[in-house]
Amino acid sequence: MAHQSTATTISPAPHAAPQRLATVRSIEHARRGRSRPATPPGVIRVLIVGNHALTRAGLRRLLDDDAGLAVIGEAANGDEAARELRSAEPDVLLLDAGCRELDPADLTRALSTRVAVLLLTDCESCDTLLAALRAGATGVLPKDSHPAHLASAVRTVASGGALLPAGTTRRLIRELVKTPSIPGQ
Repeated sequence: MAHQSTATTISPAPHAAPQRLATVRSIEHARRGRSRPATPPGVIRVLIVGNHALTRAGLRRLLDDDAGLAVIGEAANGDEAARELRSAEPDVLLLDAGCRELDPADLTRALSTRVAVLLLTDCESCDTLLAALRAGATGVLPKDSHPAHLASAVRTVASGGALLPAGTTRRLIRELVKTPSIPGQ
């Protein structure tokens, strides 16, 4: 049986105007400094920080597919992240630790007092990871993780848990064991 292809023109439905108007109002409220629409109870609010727009868009897409998570903002640098953190009040800061312009430890130290920090990293440096963890990061997720693990990692740190993948844990333990301990620390 042959399948016939037909072209369809999609025109806006008559009821589409109120949705567009609501979106325009939300944008106008945000520009005027008014609060954003409330997130439903029980939904984990996520702020994505990274200097690449394409990476942020991909992360947003993955998280938006999960009804229990809401991306409430994005930031390309530390200053934007601090502003978003104050205005959006996220539960989790998802930080792309591969940003050359953003030091994960400094940004975590500055922002982690009010929010759980999940580092998304391809970093092999134990020094960088230890510095970020000491600064307050509560989780590390390698960039080569399966996309389905992202939502689970966000939930883990949002609930107060800690997340270190096995390979990262082994590297950190090796680093800690070879570092001499200092009395009183």
